[in-house]
Amino acid sequence: MESESIAMDNPNIAREEVVVNLENGLHLVPCSKIAEVARTYDCEIRIFKGDAAVDAKALFDLMTLRAEQGTHLYLEAEGPHADEAIERLTDLFANDFYVDRSAE
Repeated sequence: MESESIAMDNPNIAREEVVVNLENGLHLVPCSKIAEVARTYDCEIRIFKGDAAVDAKALFDLMTLRAEQGTHLYLEAEGPHADEAIERLTDLFANDFYVDRSAE
């Protein structure tokens, strides 16, 4: 698997695929949560949609992804806390950003 071989070459790189499950896609609130979490880590974090890549710490860059429900994204972190950063961001996506659905 490609991601495993790259990770073995550089143990400070972590990657994960996620799917946007939110009905309204990645709008302001989930994008701000991504940026908030990403800024807590001392590493570079990028999110890829197709050929486009954005800085996960930059709210406005995240908004340009236009990631609708069902969109597959790839998270990539490089640095001393890469694994932990990807784990926390993956958790956000897996739990729909902890959005209270009863308020919808």
